[in-house]
Amino acid sequence: MINAYKLRASLNARFARYFSGQFSASVSALRSAIAQRQIVPFYQPFMNASTGQIAGIEVLARWRHPLYGAVSPDAFIPLAESHDLIVPLTHLLMQQVIADLQDQIHRFPVGTYICINISAQNCLDPGFACDTRDMLRKFTANQSHVVVEITERHPLHFTPQLSNWFAALREANISVALDDFGTGYSNLSYISALNPEFIKIDKLFVSQIGVSEDTRLVDSVIDLAKNMHLKIIAEGVETEAQADYLRRKHIDFMQGYYFCKPLPASELIHEVIARDRLLAS
Repeated sequence: MINAYKLRASLNARFARYFSGQFSASVSALRSAIAQRQIVPFYQPFMNASTGQIAGIEVLARWRHPLYGAVSPDAFIPLAESHDLIVPLTHLLMQQVIADLQDQIHRFPVGTYICINISAQNCLDPGFACDTRDMLRKFTANQSHVVVEITERHPLHFTPQLSNWFAALREANISVALDDFGTGYSNLSYISALNPEFIKIDKLFVSQIGVSEDTRLVDSVIDLAKNMHLKIIAEGVETEAQADYLRRKHIDFMQGYYFCKPLPASELIHEVIARDRLLAS
């Protein structure tokens, strides 16, 4: 007979390992998860800093693991990138975003931004360009804008072919954002090469607001973006003090747990409806 106490202790230990950041996946398990569509999109809204209205959503991957539940992307995205699985994983996510939102996009504010994270391996992938164009077609009624966020886990090697790939995205009215700006490989040359529309201020900088009197780093990034006429999204906003400070700096958008955590599609729709009613009242 199975000892219930030992079984419960074993399960608790497994959950403790996951929540302490020690969860690790095998390549075969991740490949199987992609094939079985266990990798699903969660959505975190970001807000217009002036009006408080939802301005856009960032698509975030979650692994619905049969044991651990919703596993954070930090636990499996690096594995996908290092074993050539990020391209099929991104394709799966984008298909599901279309399935989740196609019949609900009319509930969102007109012109909603839909942000998709990509890595260096997604660049030059013709399938990604097709997926983004398909998304734009399906969301035409909302006049949504698709934004690709360039992550900084790996450097981009700018070649004429890569420049042409990004140029084709822009011609298709797909915007570019520099994610976690100032914390990884991206630098001022990225701004020149990619011609982004957005800079996303990393939560590392935002977290210093209200904690330290020295806000020179976040202020410098904001000033740089404004001088280059780039829209600003501040990530990781978790307190009222941070939100108030960023509003005083007249940034464009704010994102973080202070406003809304990442949500599955069904909860996202409820959140959009509730905020629309609140603003209308």
